[in-house]
Amino acid sequence: MWGRKRRLAEAERRLADAMEAAAEAHRRLAAPADRIDGLYRAIQGTCGHGDGIPTSSTREALADVPGTLESCRHVLASYAEIRGEWTHTEVPDPDDADRAADLFTSWAEQTDEAAAQLEELLAALTEVRANLDELRIALPPVRARAHAAVTAARDDLLWARSPLPGRFALEARLNALGDRLRELDAGRVELVGDGDEVTDWYREVERSAAEIRDTLSRPLSPGDH
Repeated sequence: MWGRKRRLAEAERRLADAMEAAAEAHRRLAAPADRIDGLYRAIQGTCGHGDGIPTSSTREALADVPGTLESCRHVLASYAEIRGEWTHTEVPDPDDADRAADLFTSWAEQTDEAAAQLEELLAALTEVRANLDELRIALPPVRARAHAAVTAARDDLLWARSPLPGRFALEARLNALGDRLRELDAGRVELVGDGDEVTDWYREVERSAAEIRDTLSRPLSPGDH
C-alpha cells in the first residue's frame, strides 16, 4: 500500500517536472514565432509601393517564413493536445503518470531543432528589417535627384538646338534611363552581393542623365554647322 503511494508520488513529481520542461519549451517556440510573424507582416508591408524598396529580393528573403511558421504551429498544436489531455486529469495510476511524463519529455526534446530554426530566422528577419529601415531613410533624396536629373535631361533634349548631332542616340540613352528608373522604383532588382546598394544604382542613373545634359550643353564644333 505504502509502496504504491510512494511510487505514485514519484511518478506525479516526474510528471510535474516533465510538464514544466514542456511548458518552457513551448515558451521558447511561441515567443519567437510571434515575433517572426510580426516582422514578416511588417516587412511585407514595405513592398510594392513603387518607392524603390527592393521588392524582389525582400520577398525572396521572406520565402521560407510561412512554411517555418506553419511547421511551428503544428508543433505547438501537438503540445496543446497533450496538455489538454493531462492537465485536468486525475492520475491514480503511476504507470499512467509515467506515460504522460514520457510524452511531455519527448515533446520537449523534439522542439530543439524547431527552436534553433526560429532563432536563426528571427535573426535574419531582424537584419532585413534594420536594412530596410536604413534604406527608407537614405533612399528618398537620392531617388528624387535621379528622377529630377532624368526629367531635366528630357527637357534639355526637347529644347536642344536643331539640327543636333547624335540626337537619336541621346534619346535612346534617355529611354533606357527611364526604363531603369521604373525598374528601380518597382523594386524589380536583385541584391546579389553584400556590396549591392540600391542608392548607388539610383546615383548611376543620375550620373548618366548628367552626362547627357553635359553633351547637350557643348557648343557646336565648326564641322557641325
